Amino acid sequence: MKLLYLFIFLLLFCGLGYTQNPCPGTPTVDYAGKTYNTVQIGNQCWLKENLDVGTRINGSVNQTNNDAIEKYCYNDDPAKCTTYGGLYQWNEAMQYLTTPGAKGICPSGWHIPTLTEFQTLSTTVGNNGNALKAVGQGTGGGAGTNTSGFSALLAGCRGITNQFINLSNFTNFWISTEYSTSYAYNMSLYYSDNYIDITGYSMGFGYSVRCTKNGATDVNDHSSNSTLPKSIDLFQNYPNPFNPSTKISWQLPVGSPASLKVYDILGREVATLVNEFKLAGKYETEFNAEALPSGVYFYRIQAGSFVETKKMILLK
Repeated sequence: MKLLYLFIFLLLFCGLGYTQNPCPGTPTVDYAGKTYNTVQIGNQCWLKENLDVGTRINGSVNQTNNDAIEKYCYNDDPAKCTTYGGLYQWNEAMQYLTTPGAKGICPSGWHIPTLTEFQTLSTTVGNNGNALKAVGQGTGGGAGTNTSGFSALLAGCRGITNQFINLSNFTNFWISTEYSTSYAYNMSLYYSDNYIDITGYSMGFGYSVRCTKNGATDVNDHSSNSTLPKSIDLFQNYPNPFNPSTKISWQLPVGSPASLKVYDILGREVATLVNEFKLAGKYETEFNAEALPSGVYFYRIQAGSFVETKKMILLK
């Protein structure tokens, strides 16, 4: 009997993450002459379809900062926009702002999702891209199940050399967080596997846009993201001086590739403590210098364009 209760509990608990239900109180959104459905996935409220807003321009020219929203339709075919939504360069999607979470071309009360929000989406579906893809999208190990209700279509993209590519093979969704000066994060799904790829690509690509509702993280969880750091910081190690180990604390306000390395006084790298993509959060990394001689050392963090170095003393 206990095993039966446990099974029922796990079944109900695992089903709480995504139920394919529309967002409470907002089942649809009317915007620019079209009606979009919504879907609640965990604590987030998403549009269920890609945006299709703006005036179509040919893929041979770049979108520009003017008084009109401009869109690409795959192969310059308006019918493709009806099916797959429009394709937008990052700056056009963001309406030439660079603030993560900007409204951009989304409806009022909605915004271009941040890196943290896409990471949360990925975590909610167990990092399974098939759960995000519509049924009929992808093949084999990449066949969509759409258990989340996100209903992603493999819409392809407009390449940076003005060609349209990868229809039915890939889809990319713009993220409102910059990766570097000319790159921005995006989420990619593939036709042949269930991998969810979140990385940076040139802002010149034309990708799909999917909006998320303002304050959606508060629908069922009022803790929201208030505990996340507001800035990138590298703190002084403790203890300092140390022998033979010390702890280095640091934090990220958004997910980013991060490296934390240690150098001797001559600038030679003596240790790599971190070298991977890290989610937004606070971290504490231990450095053990048992094999190193006494002296002055420097530790440096690099996350995106942010670089900071601090000094520490090993005293044996």
